[in-house]
Amino acid sequence: MQLTSPKYFRTTETIIFLLITIWGIAQGQVTVFYIIYFFWLQLLIRTIIDIVYARRNGQADGTKPTPAVIVGSMFIYFCYLLLIIVFFGVMLNFGNQDLVIINLRTLVLRNPGFDLNIMLFAVQYALYRKQIGNKDLQIALFDRGHLILHISIIVGALIQMQFVRKHPEYFTGHELWSSALVVLPFLLLKIWIGRKQLM
Repeated sequence: MQLTSPKYFRTTETIIFLLITIWGIAQGQVTVFYIIYFFWLQLLIRTIIDIVYARRNGQADGTKPTPAVIVGSMFIYFCYLLLIIVFFGVMLNFGNQDLVIINLRTLVLRNPGFDLNIMLFAVQYALYRKQIGNKDLQIALFDRGHLILHISIIVGALIQMQFVRKHPEYFTGHELWSSALVVLPFLLLKIWIGRKQLM
């Protein structure tokens, strides 16, 4: 498996994500907000790295992304962020102080597992982009990479409303089995979409 192949990158990124997330669950620091915010920040970092690379070196067709395209991408990401913070970070956890505190710590990058996961992804993707050049730049809105975020938002809302809000006593960040149960659908989703993207 070549180091510059998309398959190698996806496999490595998924393994790192799984290991650190499992460690985060053991620490009681993983919530639905954690996962969705992580997927959002992953997309943002990937897009920023691709924009910087394309502005310096050009895209595959020789053109550079216009300011309008860049501003449009960032605006959509900002809208996503507001939705994720307000809906998943606060509203759906209203009354569950433990989860709100975990979510706020994650938001301001005071969650060690989350921070490590993001830093490793940023370094890994920057190196990957440098190695493959302008191949498969992901700057446009709503490409296949956004699919995991869209599905995660839907799945996250269902989990929060059907399980977390109805049984807050089990979702305080200290019940490991409940945290694992909540996170499992997202882990499976990431693995499944990652495999689809390589086909």
